[in-house]
Formats: sequence, structure tokens, C-alpha cells
Amino acid sequence: MKKIASVVCLLLASLLAGAQEFDYNVGLDYLFNNYEYGACRYQVGENYCYPYQYSHTLHGIRLTPEAGLLLAQTPSLYHRLRVGIDVFKQMGEGVENLGLFREILLYYNVGAKFPGGRSLTAYAGCFPRRYGGGTGYIGPVFDTEYSYLDPNVEGIMIKYSIDKRLRAELIFDWQGKVGDEYSPLRRERFQLLSDGQWRFAGDFSLGWTASVYHYSKSPVCDNVVDYDLVNPRLVWEPFTWMDDLRLELGGIFTCQFDRKSGKAPVFPMGLWCLQSVSKWNVTISNRFYWGDDLMPFYDSSFEGITYGRDLYHGAVGFKTLHGTPSWADWLTISYQPRISKWLSLDVAVVVHTGQPSEELGARFFRGSDQRIGVRIDLDPVRPHPKSPKKSRKPGMNL
Repeated sequence: MKKIASVVCLLLASLLAGAQEFDYNVGLDYLFNNYEYGACRYQVGENYCYPYQYSHTLHGIRLTPEAGLLLAQTPSLYHRLRVGIDVFKQMGEGVENLGLFREILLYYNVGAKFPGGRSLTAYAGCFPRRYGGGTGYIGPVFDTEYSYLDPNVEGIMIKYSIDKRLRAELIFDWQGKVGDEYSPLRRERFQLLSDGQWRFAGDFSLGWTASVYHYSKSPVCDNVVDYDLVNPRLVWEPFTWMDDLRLELGGIFTCQFDRKSGKAPVFPMGLWCLQSVSKWNVTISNRFYWGDDLMPFYDSSFEGITYGRDLYHGAVGFKTLHGTPSWADWLTISYQPRISKWLSLDVAVVVHTGQPSEELGARFFRGSDQRIGVRIDLDPVRPHPKSPKKSRKPGMNL
């Protein structure tokens, strides 16, 4: 232990001896989201009507102040050490003041710029999920409510980019440790995520989103469920007078295995399409899915413990209820002005439709949600590494 402590002290001393300055960031997220779902006759429990949750309102505000040191090794290479706190208030919830302090943020961040427009950024520790750049998680992997209520990664994130030609990220998120006598229901859970896009020819790109989710044991539940998902897609983004025009066409493929059920793995899959157009901060986007029920184990249980939302974090519309391939659709109209580099507004309406079923009482119009959000993020105005000057020497200019 003494040797380890000595090494840590020497490392800290060497870092502090370099160029350093006080570093900070502040994030604020206010969200009012009203979920209105239609009724159907297929009910599980008393308060739910799947594939749609009961109508409810998510109304909350989150503040994440952070402070630490910025250590500049060179103009194109920096290190950050940060500590912060996640303060969250859900309006109307009877929580005393100390209960608003949800989680400590504690992480290391390194960023580097390389010749040729390449950059590498990495995080390790407990840090805000918003530092990632993935665009394909919302929907198949996370719904908007889950991403808001669980906003932090506990693990590692690595991001790499080459100008506008390539963007890729890899995340390892340790979401749960095996419980103990005080929390016997807590299961070991971790998730490996990746999202990126490679522009290979003109306006065409290959994009992907992938998730490997391990839903493991707890002291009172000796079972493991694997849920793996990949969403490859072809992306077309032509240059037009619009601010953004985007068309995606691909598929969602899953491999799911309930190990204690005695059954073989299942492979639900389907087609995925996204169309989006944006001008004057107004965006109209439509997400369409046609295929199998992607949540076949939603109502499954082991020793009385239902999997439900602990296993599936994506949009509940992917639980189609139909035994044969069917469709679901999400139409979003949003107004998202960027008031400044660090302040943005989000006003949106999402209309969810799906294949009707007279037998189950599932209607064509499944429901909608209306949201108002305000985000403050000082990251764009923080110090960042500069691109190194052109050099014939390989590697980074150190």
C-alpha cells in the first residue's frame, strides 16, 4: 500500500507541476413531459396497459455543478480531473432537501487533437451521459424518460472522430452491483454501447448503434438474461437549402436469451427508417419500425420478479403485442432554438401510432407526449485543445 500511495503522490505532484488552471462546468436540465397513452384491453397489473405506459407527467429539474483542474500538457493535449454532484428535483415529489442530492460525479477526462482533423476524447469514472455524441440510442436503446432519469455513466467512454468523415464512440456502463442483505433485489447489470457514422461516399454514410446488455443475478434471483441489439443503417444527408435533411434506412437485430427458462435464444428483428427535415430551428422527424415484438420477455418473471423496464429501456412501442410482424411509428415536431452557445430550448410534440388490433383493443392512435425543455451546458465555452499545425512528422505535436 505504501508503494502504491507513493506512486500516486508522485503522479499528482508531476501533474500539479505542469501548466494547470481551475476548471469547471455547470449543466442544468429542466424538463416538462406529459405522456398521454390510449387505453387497451390487454392489461398487466393494475396501473399498466402495455405496450404503453399509464398516462403520467415527468416534471423535473437537474443541476450538475462540477469543479476541478485542467492540466494542459500541450496546446493540443489536455487532462481534466473533476468532482461534482447531481442534484435532481422532481416537482411535487415529497423528498426532503438532502434527498435531492442523488449522485457524486467523479471522473478523469483526456482530450487530444491530431493532424488531419483527428481527435480523441476519453472519460473514466462517473460522468454525465450528455458528453457522448451518439444519435441513435433514443428509441431502440433508451426512451427519453429513461435517459433523463438515469443521466450518468459509471464506467468508461471513448470518442474518436476525423473531421466530418468519421464519428465513433464506445461506452462501458456498470449500472448495477450484486445486492446485499440490505438491497436483496439489486441485480448485477452492465451495458456496452457504441454509436457512430462513417461518411464513405459523398452524401452517403454508414451508421450504427449497438448495445450489449447483461441483466444478471441478485441475492434472491439466480438468473441471467442477455439482451443484445444492433441497428446498422444507411444514411443519406444531401446538401440543400434546408438546415438539415436526413434519411436513414436499416434494421434492428436482437439476440435475447433467458438462461433459466430452458428455451433457446430468440432473435426478434425488424426494419427501421428515419426521415428528418429541419429549417429555422423547426424539425419534423418520423421514426418507423416494422418487424417482430422486440420485447418478448417484458412480462416474463423469475421467482416472482418481473423483468419489465429493468430489462427493456427502449421506447415501449417496440413491444408490439402482435405475434406476427407489425408496425409502429413516432412522428415528432419540435422547435429547438439555440439561444446561445450554452443555452438551448426544446419544445416538441410526439405522436405515436401503431398497427391496430381489435382483439387486444390496441388502437391506431396509441398516444402522444408533449414536452418543454431547457438545457444549460457550459461545455462549449470551456477551454478545449487546439488542432496542431500541419507537420510532416507522424503523430501528435507534443
